[in-house]
Amino acid sequence: MEPIKQLKIDFERESVSNIQIYLMNLLNTQDVVYDIDGEVVNEINASPYCKTLRFISECHDYCSTYSWELSKSAIHFKKPFEDTCPGGLTLLSMPICLDENTVIGAHCITISNPLRSKFSIYDIANQFRIDAHILWDAVKKTPLIPKPILKIAREQAILATELMSKVQACIHTIKQSESAMAKKYHSIEEIIKTQKNE
Repeated sequence: MEPIKQLKIDFERESVSNIQIYLMNLLNTQDVVYDIDGEVVNEINASPYCKTLRFISECHDYCSTYSWELSKSAIHFKKPFEDTCPGGLTLLSMPICLDENTVIGAHCITISNPLRSKFSIYDIANQFRIDAHILWDAVKKTPLIPKPILKIAREQAILATELMSKVQACIHTIKQSESAMAKKYHSIEEIIKTQKNE
């Protein structure tokens, strides 16, 4: 078995974004795509709960740091990783691959509802240094996703990541072909110029 390679590429952001939007129509949570260096290719945050933790709390970087750490594992080991984030949500991170042995990034998606226990929310609020009432209001504003939809969404997240991989692989191949053709064309032009000068 060949070792896992990591390759930095320019993602086609629009195609990634369209797939994320499709998923967020099912989930209304949070979806992030990273390249292999941890740079965010695109992020969609549709959850009032996640937005409150990310943009209002004093410890807003907990979420992004945790998401990237989980994604780093997916990239390094080229397999999905699932865990509970500091906000009590289930995150699923999957590698985005060019081919069987080359990883180009990770897709990290939230596939659960916020906890609906006031005690749990007060603990999370304390950890994030945010007013518990503000966080509880965010929980109430976050639509509850039924379990059957969460199950379907999990399957769709896996398929969406596979689709991202295939789309990026096609785009990468096209760009490489265009680059090779441009070099070939440039070489031919140089040969013609040299012959004319002789």
